[in-house]
Amino acid sequence: MKKTLAALMLALPAVIFQMPASMADAQGTIDPSNGKPCHQCHRSKITGRYVHEAVAGKECTPCHQTRPGNHQSDHSLYAVKDRSATLCYECHDNQSNQKSVHPPIMANECLGCHAPHNSPHRKLLRAKPEKLCFECHDCALVKERETTKTGFRDGTQNLHYLHAGRKGAAIPCLTCHDAHASQQLYLMRPKGAKGAEAVTITYTATDKGGNCTTSCHDSLGYQRD
Repeated sequence: MKKTLAALMLALPAVIFQMPASMADAQGTIDPSNGKPCHQCHRSKITGRYVHEAVAGKECTPCHQTRPGNHQSDHSLYAVKDRSATLCYECHDNQSNQKSVHPPIMANECLGCHAPHNSPHRKLLRAKPEKLCFECHDCALVKERETTKTGFRDGTQNLHYLHAGRKGAAIPCLTCHDAHASQQLYLMRPKGAKGAEAVTITYTATDKGGNCTTSCHDSLGYQRD
């Protein structure tokens, strides 16, 4: 009996202190300088309504370097491996070879629209799409009934206003346009956003305008001059 009890006592520390693989995996990336999981100090990076998949797994190494040393005094030790879109394309599709490409994509500026860790908005957007678009684009494009500032006009009638600016017709930008790239001109979506706003779009450019056929309306053309 005493021998059995002694054997159990010797085995007990191993049972208590041996961390199951699932618990070890849950720690994520470990700071090599102090042996602590990164998320213990950087809790805000892994919490939020929408969290980047790698961050949700508490893994920092897909994007960050992990060189030994005190990274609190030398931030370069855990610096981002590459601040260009090259790093993003290790996991995400590179769409820069399509017919029309959003300029931020061509400029490798994914982080202009997306947060790298978490966001209160879907797709890790830094703001709601209707606000984010107009950080670069002139909101007059949808607010002015008559204009020559856009190529999407019939004479001077602003067709962006007709679709998205006038009362009762606030169609979101991403219903018709893809935020990254498209095989159609002007980032026109072959198929629109999912759900109730889904539309099918076929766009053809002409010398002085264009023609658009959608599931919202029959073929309609416009001419700038």
